[in-house]
Amino acid sequence: MTIVTALSLPASIRIRPAGRGSLSTAAMRASRLHNTAIMTRTANAFSLPVEQVYEQQPFSHDGDADMESTDNPHALQLSSDASKVHPSPLQMQPHWHNAGGSHKCIVYLEPRRNTPLYMAIEEFFRVSASMFGPTEAHQYHPHSSMTGFIDLAPMCDNAGSMMAEIAYHLHSLVTAKLPSSLMQGDKVAPKVRRVAVVNNYPHPGTHKIEIKLDTPAVFRDIIDQVAQLVAGAGIRPKRMGHISLAYCNKHVPTTTVVSAEQAKKLESLAQSFLCHPHVFDPAKNPWDIVFYELAYKSTSLDIPHRFSQIARWQL
Repeated sequence: MTIVTALSLPASIRIRPAGRGSLSTAAMRASRLHNTAIMTRTANAFSLPVEQVYEQQPFSHDGDADMESTDNPHALQLSSDASKVHPSPLQMQPHWHNAGGSHKCIVYLEPRRNTPLYMAIEEFFRVSASMFGPTEAHQYHPHSSMTGFIDLAPMCDNAGSMMAEIAYHLHSLVTAKLPSSLMQGDKVAPKVRRVAVVNNYPHPGTHKIEIKLDTPAVFRDIIDQVAQLVAGAGIRPKRMGHISLAYCNKHVPTTTVVSAEQAKKLESLAQSFLCHPHVFDPAKNPWDIVFYELAYKSTSLDIPHRFSQIARWQL
């Protein structure tokens, strides 16, 4: 298992149709990367080439020495193998203070960003938006929520230390319950079942398209324990039974609905991208647990939320 952290995520590179010679430098670079199979995000906030997603970024922290001290009860014990040592999630606390976000954080279970599953969902997002318009699912990258949003705004005076405490317990439980020895044979990861339509969700008259998942109970157990250990954060564990592909009027009120007819078309479109052996193959689709801060909350379906990564555990 690998732990990855990032000090910040840049604003998205949104690639739009343009006339000859009118592409920006960023868009041209993104297009070249796409053509060389280094995929970029086009649907929402994570417009990062794959090689940058896992790039270890240098950082400084005045408290690094104290944090690594054996006297610190929250010091994270990482691998002694130098090639596997990564920054502690606790060292990301100053990043959170400086992010200027919404004081909300969340834990996702998500397919790794260069996998066939992740890329197929991204392509579905792009094509479905062009055919039917964006839905709330376009405001996010592909994921299954392990928690609801954790609102730390009411406790802003100690929100940073509480976020560090959540990161610490996540790290401890992930490394204890998902040891690398378990990953060698049967991977401890969700299994993709099928694409499905959920009728009259989230309200009568509008429908949802999602990927059904079978998620091992150990992931819910991790979140249940973190919720108990950091009771003051009000963490809400989620079922982790799906990845959302299209829905409307859940958190963002709009006149847009997914009609029954559109739902059938979206289901067929999603199946055309997703129902392939390499997309459903667990061996080709590793997953990560990721702890994020919500840095920007969008109120428009065609504008994504922006998340800042605090820590990533590659399973």
